[in-house]
Amino acid sequence: MNFEQPKPDSKKYSDLISEIQTGIIKIPKFQRDFVWSIDKTAKLLDSILKGYPIGTFILWQTDERINDIKNVGNLEIPHTPDGTKVQYVLDGQQRITSLYAAYLGAKIQKVGEKKITDYSDIVVNLDTDINENGEQAISAEPTGEKYVSLNTVLNFSFSKAKALSDKFSEEELERIDSYSTAFKTYEFSTVVLRKEDIDSAIEVFTRINTGGQTLTLFEIISAKTYDEKQHFDMQAKWADFIKELKEIKYESISSTVVLSILSLVLSRTKECKRKTILTLDKQDIIDTWDKVISALKDSIDYFRTTYRIPVSHLLPYDSLLVPLAYFFYHKQDRPEAEQRKYLEEFFWRMSLSFRYSSSAESRLAQDIKRIDIILAGERPEYSDIKVYLDSSQALIDTNFSAGNSYCKAILCLLAYQEPKDFRDNGKVILDNSWLKVANSKNYHHFFPKAYLKGKTVLDSNSLMNITLVSDHLNKRKIGAKAPSVYIGDFADQNSEINTALNSHFIDIKGHGIESDDYQQFLTSRAEKIFTHLKSRIELTRTEPANEEIEELILGGESELVEFKSTLRYDLRQKAVNKTLEYVIAKTISAFLNSNGGNLFIGIDDNQNALGLSDDISTLKKQDIDGFELQLIEVIKKYIGKEFSSHIKITFPEYDRKNICRISISQSSRPVFVSFEGKEDFFVRSGCSSQPLSREEQSAYEKEHWG
Repeated sequence: MNFEQPKPDSKKYSDLISEIQTGIIKIPKFQRDFVWSIDKTAKLLDSILKGYPIGTFILWQTDERINDIKNVGNLEIPHTPDGTKVQYVLDGQQRITSLYAAYLGAKIQKVGEKKITDYSDIVVNLDTDINENGEQAISAEPTGEKYVSLNTVLNFSFSKAKALSDKFSEEELERIDSYSTAFKTYEFSTVVLRKEDIDSAIEVFTRINTGGQTLTLFEIISAKTYDEKQHFDMQAKWADFIKELKEIKYESISSTVVLSILSLVLSRTKECKRKTILTLDKQDIIDTWDKVISALKDSIDYFRTTYRIPVSHLLPYDSLLVPLAYFFYHKQDRPEAEQRKYLEEFFWRMSLSFRYSSSAESRLAQDIKRIDIILAGERPEYSDIKVYLDSSQALIDTNFSAGNSYCKAILCLLAYQEPKDFRDNGKVILDNSWLKVANSKNYHHFFPKAYLKGKTVLDSNSLMNITLVSDHLNKRKIGAKAPSVYIGDFADQNSEINTALNSHFIDIKGHGIESDDYQQFLTSRAEKIFTHLKSRIELTRTEPANEEIEELILGGESELVEFKSTLRYDLRQKAVNKTLEYVIAKTISAFLNSNGGNLFIGIDDNQNALGLSDDISTLKKQDIDGFELQLIEVIKKYIGKEFSSHIKITFPEYDRKNICRISISQSSRPVFVSFEGKEDFFVRSGCSSQPLSREEQSAYEKEHWG
């Protein structure tokens, strides 16, 4: 950058104050908050009084408007009139703010402080010899017998001397006058840069602040894109977005995420390196912002509902949001069945390969090419990425660390199970503030470290020893007890303790609990988790049999469970009967309108496993994926795709046959089934789905949804 060499200039105290009060001198938002103490301000003023140099103020003069600080604490900084050139402070913000606060005798409550600093407390001690080295004439509180407020000195004139004559001697008044003159005549060294573009100003700020605050890329882009006329303030918009995310426990996401998405969708090269982001066009960013934020919201919603990652701190990397948001930016709809499958594989491969631990920008650029392939409905290749999942022993050997991306990936799998409380099968509540460190309230060593202490065992901090539980359960009910003891206690209170244990990939039998066999526990649990992870990476659509499914099926039909032999194949007519598809949709809607539940397809009324082969034989794509596609179409046709976040489709194995399990959560609003030109409203009643009349429906809605 070629600057004309700036010429040094100077301003008097009154000029500085006047230019601040008329909105000419402004503090850019990328400057840090005002942090100087009142004592430091007093020392600055003491240096001025003694004629010492206090450094040069560097200002950037421009017609351009960037985001500036509107107030310091509760001290308002005046607005700049239209058509007036602004001088933004690049160096000297703490000093200029101190001078302004002292001149006004302002009361300021600084960011992060409860107390209010009163700058009218600064005084000038008249019995101090300012020519004596080491003696401070100005302080935040009186240090001598004779003193006068700084505000009086700064605004002193002979017309005001009469009012002070009863308090001060003539000699003291002369000293006050000389001090006032010293302030009024002090020449503040200034350099004004008159290069109009913001890039030049930011470059200067960055170079002169090498020992102070370093500008983040987000602060730079926020400054470059600020536009008063278009009401665009990136920092404010991001802050509002983070407030929204706090309500759903995703507030820990870095601002780097949104910059990366913007760059990947706007840059011709589809890169998100710093140099690429810095070249993005201001208007393009402004025009694209809302759509990018919408895509980011969709990606967060997808993580929360589809992968059941309840809080942002469990994400192996914030960067995982970038490719998914890129997907939703271009897709703007829920992914199709094939795309969901490929996105899931993508997520687990990235999470278990330390993919974004280094060189994240260049790797994101590579991975966006994979997302483009998924957008086209095809499966990308991963031959260049090593997944660290060679065996179940590798999981046992992994030492637990709350900040480790690999550990977080396993925690995501645990969270997907929606872990249940050992006491009552209630849902374990996870919180960002509790998940930052390894000794968090939510992390529980199933074999407590205190119990294992002193025993000759493998590492008690093995990842396979970690479960997600509530704070109360962890600290007060378990403590240092052996698993056989505390699980036995919980079993006395909770007849369905094994359902709770299953949600943590643990079985009450065969996992070493009764014998307190730590080695057996690690081995059995690791094998179970390893199998689940492999199924997600290798795209097997079936899941291994588990005790929970067996219990649900063997328990028979109920208000929360229903069986259907087929999706569309009529076993009596030996042909497709599309009315059966309507029956499936009707049942799903009833669960949605009630308290949720499970619909199993491929199980007859006598709990016999029929499998899905008859249905699959009627489809164009004759496999599990084809079945899932058909089921999704049925849901779209009769119910609508907007309820898909409440519906999870899996294909477990039961009695050596693949069946379909549809897990349904309660809807937040009424769900209707469209059939032959009319809409019906169904609810669960006992073991069946029953329609309600308009009057019954109205009463039900008031009672159920309020």
